[in-house]
Amino acid sequence: MARKGNSIKKETAKVRKIIRSRCPTVSVRMGPGTARNFVDLMGSKDEFGRFTASEKRCLKWFGIDTGLGGGAIMDWRDRERFLKKYGK
Repeated sequence: MARKGNSIKKETAKVRKIIRSRCPTVSVRMGPGTARNFVDLMGSKDEFGRFTASEKRCLKWFGIDTGLGGGAIMDWRDRERFLKKYGK
């Protein structure tokens, strides 16, 4: 969960800033409604949020598996690990 003093919204904003600095075409947003602890990653290939080859390479650099479908999801544990590794 969000650490004391940090909101989910602020942590998602940090994740967005880090990912968009290297992958500017990837959409990073907080999950809707009760899924707000999740971070949704969507590609720019088409309306289904599929990733282009360059977006897949970029996300792989961060250690994010894109799988075969359109988009990827980061849960709260992944978000914490990501911020520990890449956050400032």
